[in-house]
Amino acid sequence: MGDCCVIFDFDGVIANTEKLHLAAYNQVLLAASKAVGRVIQITPERYFSRYIVFGNYEGFRLMLQDQGVNPPRALLDKLCELKDKIMDGRIGESPVPMPGVNELIKHLASRNVLCGICSGARRQEITTLLKAFTLDGYFPVIVSIEDVTRSKPDPQGYCLAFDRLNAQQNGNLDKAKSLVIEDTEGGAAAAHGAELRVLGVATTSGLDAVRKWADFPFAHLLDVPLQQLDQWLGLPAVL
Repeated sequence: MGDCCVIFDFDGVIANTEKLHLAAYNQVLLAASKAVGRVIQITPERYFSRYIVFGNYEGFRLMLQDQGVNPPRALLDKLCELKDKIMDGRIGESPVPMPGVNELIKHLASRNVLCGICSGARRQEITTLLKAFTLDGYFPVIVSIEDVTRSKPDPQGYCLAFDRLNAQQNGNLDKAKSLVIEDTEGGAAAAHGAELRVLGVATTSGLDAVRKWADFPFAHLLDVPLQQLDQWLGLPAVL
């Protein structure tokens, strides 16, 4: 192992699940319309520009507050519980690995680069899909929404993920050589807050938008030149 690591976001970077999350949010909001006091539907444009970065609790809280509803904790807990059940029932329906992610992860493993995950998703969702993708052996550290008290765009999760990876390397990892892979501006803000560089992919927004917040912007992971990636990580050239 070297002195760098790569920390992946999950939804929209490893797994193509964001549309499932949006559908589950809307299903819950429709079912809870009487308790909420109105019918609320989140458009894809609004979801991807406003709510995508947040975990379930913060997501529902903001969705309701943006509609003039100040939800009590008990209601938010019920909404999150229902969304968790919906996701548990649908998580295997259609998600597939994002294009290029398998090749990228296996390349990093071949170069002995330590990899982790930092996500606003639940651990069960992450581990279920990693197993389905046969990628469960590549991530010794997973920081999920259960592990933090402040979700992205707060840097807490990325700080924790780096610290746990660093502990496995006896404190020898260098943030200046490490990377985060993100698909949202809020996730990039969290990574930058943790003093980590960001490789951004335009899976949930246009490439022009990604260029505004990513250190290394790409349309897809398939476009990432692996030799250039090695250089960004400070890895020696392969002869």
